[in-house]
Amino acid sequence: MRIAVVGSAGTGKTTLAKALAAHLGCAYLADTVHQVLRDRGRDSWRGVEVGDRRKIREEALQRKLRLEADAPAFVSDKSVIDYLAYWLQNQSEHEQRHVNDAFVDQCKEGALRYDLLVFLPYRADVDYAVGRNQDPVHNLKVAAHKRGLLVLLGLPHIEAPYSFGEDVGAWCERWVTPNLHKPAH
Repeated sequence: MRIAVVGSAGTGKTTLAKALAAHLGCAYLADTVHQVLRDRGRDSWRGVEVGDRRKIREEALQRKLRLEADAPAFVSDKSVIDYLAYWLQNQSEHEQRHVNDAFVDQCKEGALRYDLLVFLPYRADVDYAVGRNQDPVHNLKVAAHKRGLLVLLGLPHIEAPYSFGEDVGAWCERWVTPNLHKPAH
């Protein structure tokens, strides 16, 4: 099974993805954006120029696509839909159409490999973490973009709240198991 966890900042994507991967006995695939930023000596987007942002986003997408293609079963912390939402929100207005089309097409193609996308609902208040945006209006916009893309692209997804510390086995039985082979919403 190939599952990805989608949502805005502070909703529990990483916590849930790690716990769910361990519970299901499959690979956990980390968010590659943070890896690319760290490889470039950064802990956040702060101070990154527009041209460099494009390169980082494109490299992160390529890494995510390779990781997901190489793993027969996984839980992915962020999906290519997350990457597409951030591209549309922050990058697309700075790019030529052919660049935008290429990014969108790669994300749409990559999204077809997911058996299920788990959308974690928006939270207005999020805990501080390095690189995490705590602006509730920004995070609402991000959540709306991501949820909208899931619907617009007809991807197999569920909206499932997760509470930090919740038993992941019970959560999985409630949300994932009954929805794994249902048609897209």
